[in-house]
Amino acid sequence: MSSTTEFPASTSMPQFPAAQENQEANLEEVGQLGMSQEGASAAAFFGNGYRYRHDWGFKNGQHILTLNWGLITPNSLVFVAIGEGVPPGPAAGKFIGAARYTVHNVAPSNGVIKIWVNIEWGSPIRLYVDYFVFNP
Repeated sequence: MSSTTEFPASTSMPQFPAAQENQEANLEEVGQLGMSQEGASAAAFFGNGYRYRHDWGFKNGQHILTLNWGLITPNSLVFVAIGEGVPPGPAAGKFIGAARYTVHNVAPSNGVIKIWVNIEWGSPIRLYVDYFVFNP
C-alpha cells in the first residue's frame, strides 16, 4: 500500500520534491545476505553485515570523502546514505531539511571507502553518512 502527499510548488530555492510516497516492505521478498532466499523475518536483519554512522562535520558543495576502515576490500559491497544530522552527534539521528544531499559514487578499495557527495546549500551544514558493508 502506498500513500502520496502533494506539496505546493515553490519559487524559492531550493525546491522540495513535488510528492512524497510511502510504501510497506514486503518481508516475503526480503532475502538475508549470505543465506537462502526464502524470505526473512524482522529478526533476520540484526547481526548481519557491518554498519557505521560517521560525522563528517560541516560541509557544502561537492566533496570526495575517504573513510579509512580496515575491513574494506575491493570486493566489499558498500551502500551509503547521507543526510543532515541532529546534534549533538551521530547517535541522535538524521532528518530531512531544506538542503539537497546527493551521493554520486561509492568506491571501496583496500582499507578505504571513497564517496563523492554534493550538498546543495549556501553555507556549510552537518553531514552524517551511514555505511552498510557486506563482505562476500
